[in-house]
Amino acid sequence: MNNISIRSTKYVKQSILALAVASASFELHAQSLEEVVVTAQHREENLQDVPIAITAIGSEDIRTADVSDINSISLRTPGFSMGAFNPAQPQLFIRGVGSNADGAAEDQSVVVFLDGVYLGRTAGQAFDLFDLERLEVLRGPQGTLYGKNAAGGALNIITSKPSEELEAAIEVSAGDLDYLGVRGRISGPLGDNMAGKVSFSHKERDGYVESLVADIDDMNGYDTDGIRGQLLIRASDTLDILLSADASDDERNGPGRTPGEGLALGGVMSMWPAELQPDFYENLQSNEPSSETETQGLSMQVDWDIDFGTLTSITAYRSTEADVYDPQPAVDFPYFPVITVENYFDEDGDQFTQEFRIASEAGDSLFWQAGVFYLNEEIDRNEYFDGIIGAPLGGAPTGTVLPTAANFQTNETESFGLFAQGTWSFSEKFDLTVGARYTDETKDATNRSQPNHVNILEEFDVEMDESWDAFTPKVALNYYLGDITLYGTVSTGFKSGGFQGSAPTEAAATTPFDEETVTNYEAGIKGTVLDDSLRFSATAFYTQYDDLQVLIQTVGPGGIPGPNLTQNAGEAESQGVELEVQWQLTEYLQLAGTYAYLDTEYTKLDGNLQPFEGNALRNAPENAGSLSVIFDYPLSSGGSINARADYTHKDKAYQDVQNREEGAIESYDITNLRLAYTAASESWEVAGWVKNAFDEEYMLHNFTINPGVAANPTPAAPRTAGVTLTWWL
Repeated sequence: MNNISIRSTKYVKQSILALAVASASFELHAQSLEEVVVTAQHREENLQDVPIAITAIGSEDIRTADVSDINSISLRTPGFSMGAFNPAQPQLFIRGVGSNADGAAEDQSVVVFLDGVYLGRTAGQAFDLFDLERLEVLRGPQGTLYGKNAAGGALNIITSKPSEELEAAIEVSAGDLDYLGVRGRISGPLGDNMAGKVSFSHKERDGYVESLVADIDDMNGYDTDGIRGQLLIRASDTLDILLSADASDDERNGPGRTPGEGLALGGVMSMWPAELQPDFYENLQSNEPSSETETQGLSMQVDWDIDFGTLTSITAYRSTEADVYDPQPAVDFPYFPVITVENYFDEDGDQFTQEFRIASEAGDSLFWQAGVFYLNEEIDRNEYFDGIIGAPLGGAPTGTVLPTAANFQTNETESFGLFAQGTWSFSEKFDLTVGARYTDETKDATNRSQPNHVNILEEFDVEMDESWDAFTPKVALNYYLGDITLYGTVSTGFKSGGFQGSAPTEAAATTPFDEETVTNYEAGIKGTVLDDSLRFSATAFYTQYDDLQVLIQTVGPGGIPGPNLTQNAGEAESQGVELEVQWQLTEYLQLAGTYAYLDTEYTKLDGNLQPFEGNALRNAPENAGSLSVIFDYPLSSGGSINARADYTHKDKAYQDVQNREEGAIESYDITNLRLAYTAASESWEVAGWVKNAFDEEYMLHNFTINPGVAANPTPAAPRTAGVTLTWWL
């Protein structure tokens, strides 16, 4: 079987037991699961031997479960949650640690790599996932081999490589909301020592949020295109060169937010006519939101086998352009007679990265690697705020239009890392891994304001620079008991400081916030049992964060929303357990599941944050899990049937340090279904699918404009159904 995703649910024990009983009519002939190979430590290893909490999702599971964006990865990974303030700003959180900052001199705590290339800006991560070999989610700090800001974890996206034989495929999908998807690839030899591949993806869908006061009925629709080309050159028996180029364009009518219940806004809405009472997929927005994100990338990976090891070089350039118009709150004057604020930004980013690594097997008992990493990133970001005062403010009459306020930001980051790690097998049963990384990072930033004296309070034009460095060691011990591995790890991580993006004053713009540091203690067990038909892993962890960076919403005079400011939150803790199981129950039936219990807390807060000590971290549901049931059955007449059901549960997740109930993402349960027939020739397949089969109303994101005023949830899509046709050469 190629399905290597391991998924579960909050009720994993009860669900697995029920399904096992239900399957009793099948003849129980256990089938061995295929070995899962990952490259999380920059070398090929059995998943069960790596002393890291890793979720691996293989190509067949990616295809049949339609894992096509980062959010669908998070639904299948214990401890991984995400939101999206707007389509160009995905917010990734692992074990309650992540970032929702977006300024030119601010970074993420969970990092994304595409074929080993670091993707610095969140806008550069908002692309369709297609033609993939594997996905790997590394949970917890990855401060040694990855280093650059991987304080919370890392996501590795590994694309399929050019094949030595001619291969081709095309996939066409259609469904509700006028959904159309077309994907294709062709790969094969281009000579004796060369192979190439081209793949593409196009997806479009209408929106599902509409306005009750304007002719806008397509919010949260999208139109995306992506293309990737690769050339693999085998220059000699010892030298491989992989050239890659990719580009994507993502256009969306979003974010289409809806009014939250309760608070001041809810009280106002309750007095409106029935035709102005919005439901979960309706709002009172008179201006249509929009976003467009374009990304391009070039990379060259060189692997050269020499006498004592392998030299690897990865050289890459990436660029990102994002343009987002985001009217908020989702109620416009005069229907909500308090305030209206519109936010929009444009951002251009360019980055160059270079990594050199050397890896060597020193006899049968020692593997070591060392390397250097360099990043140069340049960002230009312009962010604007428009506002209307709907009630008197400081003598201003109702309906006063505020001048446009803005922050014009630039930042150049230079980051240098030096790292080494070795694994010593000092007996047949023990491996000891020791590693460390030194990181030095400098940011040169500028910020110029255009004030309106309400949320951008004063005029300034400033230049800032600051440097941060860190030493991040790691120690891990593996103990092998046949097919079962026990491991313990102490690892550290670092995320550099930075400067505010949207700053209301010169003092706020020029005062840097500190770096955040993390120490993680982890113990786990992995193994395959029952004649290799059951694969499992369980992890218990305790993580201590110092100076955790959090985003706090400011409030200007008269309750006008001000810019979001990053502050250091003192100390925080995250602890919990994670479980992943994959069981080939019979020749035809497979169960896969995950479960995560998460207990998080801000243990020390200073200044204006002190009242919130003891609150839970952001995007940290206490219980989360998933369960997949996969049924493959060959037909006597030829061909085969594949059916799968994927279920996900997540508890409530708060979205701010204050743990405001109105700004939380409520708990939800979603189920996706798929039924496919594959022809006897295995040259084509037809599949019918239903997403969100029980039509759950749940949120992709939520936040509050002002305390006690309004919430702004972004609803996820309702139930949709469709069909997919796939042809293989």
